[in-house]
Amino acid sequence: MSAGVASSPGVLAKTAAELLLFADEALYEAKRRGRNRVLLDVG
Repeated sequence: MSAGVASSPGVLAKTAAELLLFADEALYEAKRRGRNRVLLDVG
């Protein structure tokens, strides 16, 4: 299982939609790197 996780402790993600976009990008990067990965994007 691969997962993308996003966190926004600052102001980089101004909306929930932007935060979901960061998580989606992290998920596809995790899948690109191989199986059983978790990738965190601080956005």
